[in-house]
Amino acid sequence: MIKKAPNRRSAPIFLDTGQFDAGKSGIAEASKKVELRRADQLLSTELLYYDPDNKTVSMPGKMSYEDSVLYLNGASAQYNFRDENGRFLDVDYGLMGSSAKGSAAEITIDSNNHSILRQLQFTTCPGEKPQWVLTAKKLELDFDKGVGTAKSAKLKFLDIPFLYLPYISFPIDDRRKSGFLYPFVSTANDNGFEFSSPYYWNIAPNQDATITPRFFTERGAMLTGEYRFITRRTGGMLNFDYLPSDSKASNNRYHYRFKHDTRISRRWRTSVLVDRVSDDQYFQDFSNTLAGASRQYLRSKAGLYGGGHYWTLSVIADDFQVVDDAVNELNEPFRRVPRIAFDIDRPLGLQGLRLQMDSELVYFDRDIDVGTTGSRFDIYPRMEWNIETNWGYMRPSAGYRYTSYDLNKHGEAGDTSPDRGTEIFSFDSGLFLERDGNNGKVQTLEPRLFYLYVPYKDQEDLPDFDSAPFTFGFSQLFHFNRFTGADRQSDANQLTLALTTRSINQVSGRELWSLSFGQIIYFENQRVVAAVTGDSLDDNVSPFIAEFVLHPTRQLSSRIGAQWDWQNNELDVAVLGLTHTKASGRRLGAEYRFRRDSLDQFDIRYYQPINEAWNVFGRVNYSLRDSDLLSAQLGFEYDSCCWGLRVVAKRFLRNRNGDHRDAIYVQLVLKGLGNIGRRTAPLFYDLAD
Repeated sequence: MIKKAPNRRSAPIFLDTGQFDAGKSGIAEASKKVELRRADQLLSTELLYYDPDNKTVSMPGKMSYEDSVLYLNGASAQYNFRDENGRFLDVDYGLMGSSAKGSAAEITIDSNNHSILRQLQFTTCPGEKPQWVLTAKKLELDFDKGVGTAKSAKLKFLDIPFLYLPYISFPIDDRRKSGFLYPFVSTANDNGFEFSSPYYWNIAPNQDATITPRFFTERGAMLTGEYRFITRRTGGMLNFDYLPSDSKASNNRYHYRFKHDTRISRRWRTSVLVDRVSDDQYFQDFSNTLAGASRQYLRSKAGLYGGGHYWTLSVIADDFQVVDDAVNELNEPFRRVPRIAFDIDRPLGLQGLRLQMDSELVYFDRDIDVGTTGSRFDIYPRMEWNIETNWGYMRPSAGYRYTSYDLNKHGEAGDTSPDRGTEIFSFDSGLFLERDGNNGKVQTLEPRLFYLYVPYKDQEDLPDFDSAPFTFGFSQLFHFNRFTGADRQSDANQLTLALTTRSINQVSGRELWSLSFGQIIYFENQRVVAAVTGDSLDDNVSPFIAEFVLHPTRQLSSRIGAQWDWQNNELDVAVLGLTHTKASGRRLGAEYRFRRDSLDQFDIRYYQPINEAWNVFGRVNYSLRDSDLLSAQLGFEYDSCCWGLRVVAKRFLRNRNGDHRDAIYVQLVLKGLGNIGRRTAPLFYDLAD
């Protein structure tokens, strides 16, 4: 960042010279290694004339000048310390704290922090033949405003005329400034060539906007915008895209997202989010990633949130727009208008004893006039006693969960005011054991027992607004319910046996490896789960879950997770992952994911520096179950001290019909000047690139 100049007017002037003659005319002459200093300024030359009346120095021969803003070497110069202006001829210059440099036929410095350069060249590249150079008839640098203005500017890249601008204005420090940003370019098989030219509008210190006209050769003109604001108590953002009369879809296409947050007081805040799109195919047509193209719904909400030392309260209303045409309207999520949640977690007098409560009142609604809508009240108070030592813990808990409804059945038969109440008892305990090894490592042994008892309650008459079975995993070994939401509470009489052991380097504290495994022993069959999912749960034990994490070196780490069904002798879930990093910057990430009857895919990422300037990278995500490529990308990048180039080719699945998007993204970076093109997301998010 370019620094502002200090206040120089009151600073004294120091002269260091090999020979000095005051002269009878009042004009002083200094020669032989002359240095003139004031504040941050330094003038060096072999011959200098100084007029003390006007505080003007003249240097008829070669000279050099530097201050906190710039440095330069010239054929001759004149500078007035009183008026803070000067003139330098045939100059080579550079900006302090930057690789920026160039030449100019003339440089004029005035108004303490203001410079004008004529017939100039500018670059950030080294050597006498820079790979890119900007020339202009006139460049004005206003360091107080942080703005540079050039006239008749021409840009050459690799000796090829690249751009001509009769007028350009740009920031020269980190202060925001209105103006056009560099354009984006890309091409895709379904949308054609895209050209975008963003304009940044610095509205006020607390407001700004970016307005981007975009043009797709296959679809037409689109307008994209982003507006941001912030005050002492509020902040928000509006994003929108609008494409009138899509040439392919023959209708108007749009997407807008508005978010607003307000801090009412230290304990209270509000949040509003509105997210809407014109049609179900919007993200499939305009998203640049597999994750974006596969979105199923958009959520809009408004909420009030508060909390104290031992309580939290939230009041929200939300709505969902389904953007996946494969979702049946009977399976669309319900609106919650509103949802009121009040939770308590309060310590009591006895050490470790806590009163906890989760409660919720919510009204579920949707547009179709079939099925069940209505309100639900759910409350789960409980007492927990946390007994902890440095070698273990015990956490007995006892509570009662009650759920009641007031329903609109829309003409269907059934109870309109059903309810359910059930006791929930649990006992969680664990030990922390460790031993020191002879090789400077510590090995731990951490057994854990979790007992859960929930008596069976018939729930066939209860509606199902937002309940679904949790994906069975390690955390589910210690949870009081196998279902999300409050419409279903699983019955249980079970004991979880789990064990974790790990090896730790005592010197660095780094974990070398860890192994965790566990399983649930069922003393009774789970009747609620069988009624909801239709699965036969006559098993005496749950699937066996194990996870092994290995860090043999700082560069290599791996993870293996598995879920094995002993009853059917089959693998339910498997995850294998490997990450390798070398000091040279090479990265490899590979992962295989399997879930019976739903998922079977691998994901491989690779980043390889070839030398100091060139890198190649790629990624493949493939579904073995569907025998289809989910996404792939291949690219290269060149990065030198003054410019960079990145080219990425991508292919990803854009809809359920098996259609793929093929796209190419190009980004050119001229360091110190800007970049052209849209940068894609990095393969590894901890990389600095």
